[in-house]
Amino acid sequence: MSMYTEVNKRKPCHSVNFVIAHDGFTLYDLVSYNSKHNDANGEGGNDGCNDNFSWNCGIEGETSDANINALRSRQMKNFHLALMVSQGTPMMLMGDEYGHTRYGNNNSYGHDTAINNFQWGQLEARKNDHFRFFSKMIKFRLSHSVLRKENFIHKDEVTWLEEDWYNEESRFLAFMLHDGNGGDIYLAFNAHHFSVKTAIPSPPRNRSWYRVVDTNLKSPDDFVTEGVADISETYNVAPYSAILLEAKK
Repeated sequence: MSMYTEVNKRKPCHSVNFVIAHDGFTLYDLVSYNSKHNDANGEGGNDGCNDNFSWNCGIEGETSDANINALRSRQMKNFHLALMVSQGTPMMLMGDEYGHTRYGNNNSYGHDTAINNFQWGQLEARKNDHFRFFSKMIKFRLSHSVLRKENFIHKDEVTWLEEDWYNEESRFLAFMLHDGNGGDIYLAFNAHHFSVKTAIPSPPRNRSWYRVVDTNLKSPDDFVTEGVADISETYNVAPYSAILLEAKK
């Protein structure tokens, strides 16, 4: 990587990062459908990609099951958090900020309907929960240069806290990003179906950890801009959730 960047003068900004794009599932559909549902396209379901790398969280499509819907909400927040803390240029699909659905249609370009049209009513209805989290996370990225490095991260700028690299069953990852001025950021992602009690490393000198994000919590506790103090030496990271801690004075 270092030789490649020296030859081509590439920077993190040359990397376009995304979870989903304009083709394929929307972010909501990524967590709501295991398979494409393209009958409305008139091609007998033969169009569109069959490899969607999605998980419907237990039920295919729309449901009134509160637990499934809560899990889908967490998963969308997890994906958005991962995107916003990734070095490089983030790309989002219009509508993901309110949870737009195409009802499993992954090849919807030919429809001039609600499938593709921006749903302003849904944006308004979700302004204080889903949209709030997405907006706050974007603002957090913009206000923290450690998430927008001009150059690729060096080994002294990140501490990987994973102790189980070679366990193929491990679905937990934690690391710290160091900004050089004590404003470190701790991140943990738990993709297990059970909670993980993880040790929180000591914060930089004269700093304390503040919880900014816990995707398992409901709005407005899922994102607290000023942070929540009194973080203990361990943290129970809930199933299918992620946390972000910020070191502050």
